[in-house]
Amino acid sequence: MSHVQLLAAWQHQNLEEIKTLIEPDIAVEFVYPDGHVIYGDYNNMIQVFEERFSMVQDWNFEVIYKADRQEDTLVIMKITREDDDFNRLSAPSLCLLTFHAVGNTHKLKRAHFELGITGS
Repeated sequence: MSHVQLLAAWQHQNLEEIKTLIEPDIAVEFVYPDGHVIYGDYNNMIQVFEERFSMVQDWNFEVIYKADRQEDTLVIMKITREDDDFNRLSAPSLCLLTFHAVGNTHKLKRAHFELGITGS
């Protein structure tokens, strides 16, 4: 399962492992509730992880859909974050992650995040 290794590292806030699971030429999009979009690359993605990992928190991932396309695996999921007292830190995000087979592992090559979603 291509996404499990990345999500485990993410949940444990293991930035060094995450760096090995992201392709250097990753394409990233962050879509904010007001509609503006920020496009990013590997460095932007690592910077976001560094900012998020600056505090201890619990990450929750709800995989909604998973599909394969040739050597790629696409995963749609909802992400939430909570503090130690189970208080939600921000509105959930919906994301589409695309992993590409590289040898015996799958690396994240594209990530699209819809931030600040409401509803279930």
